[in-house]
Amino acid sequence: MRENRRAKAKDDLSWAEVGEMAYGYLRIPVALILVEVIYWWATEPAASLEPLQVFLAWLWAGCSNLIWPGSAELVFHGPSQTWTGVDLIGSGFIGGEVALYIDAECAGVHEVMFLGTLMLLTPGVEWQIRKRSLIGMALIVQFLNFLRLLALYPIGMQYGEGQMHEMHEFIFRQGFLILLVVFWFIWFLMLERKGLRDKSAKPALSDLKSYTQIELRGSLPKASLVALTFCVLLAIWSTHEVALNEDNLQFKAITEECEGGDCENNDAKVWPNVWDRSVRGWIIAATIGLLAIVKIKPEESDLCEEE
Repeated sequence: MRENRRAKAKDDLSWAEVGEMAYGYLRIPVALILVEVIYWWATEPAASLEPLQVFLAWLWAGCSNLIWPGSAELVFHGPSQTWTGVDLIGSGFIGGEVALYIDAECAGVHEVMFLGTLMLLTPGVEWQIRKRSLIGMALIVQFLNFLRLLALYPIGMQYGEGQMHEMHEFIFRQGFLILLVVFWFIWFLMLERKGLRDKSAKPALSDLKSYTQIELRGSLPKASLVALTFCVLLAIWSTHEVALNEDNLQFKAITEECEGGDCENNDAKVWPNVWDRSVRGWIIAATIGLLAIVKIKPEESDLCEEE
């Protein structure tokens, strides 16, 4: 009886081992949930990714007209007060045209963040390989996202406006998610076959201690310089929108006139949206800028091993 009890005691997992297992299995789902929360907070205001949205709308209308002359028109989207609207024109649509626009969710950033999180948390991959893979995957996802937009016109002309919306909704809700997981799985298998992943590397709670060893960078690498340039541009754009953009200042005046009264003017709702968008831009620029100028300092034990 004593021997059986001792055997069972040895087979039981300690709380430390349970914690290690939980961290290994749950860190990716928890990280994905955190990324989702950050994304939805950042894109809550309308046209929160306005520069990218306007560029995609312009590119969509231009390429559509290049392939099918007279098929699309770039228009001003009133609710978001941006040039993100694209009217598709053709006999296959009700009334001869259908009004669409590039929402923040149509910009492909959400998909890149989801796939990037999976790739960043894949253990045993060197940073250089991970970085090149992230850049390549981001370009592929953006290209496929643009093809999705471009394909709406021929689908609508061939099968009708209703089928076009159903197809778009399916790809938007389920199709892209399945595709992203397949991309990550193929990338993982390629690393395995080429021996580019350290199979012995496993996530451990002790890894979290390294994130407390933070110090300012002595010199900035190219990636940090690119990130800082992006932060400066984002901060300038956010400031311009609330301080120098004449149209937005007019909306601010309308909002101030409506304060304290029952104002049903839709223009009064534009300024709060612009302000919220700029605040998010400043916070994101400051956060990314801070991450660009600091680095995680290796622990002393790691330095001794290298020596």
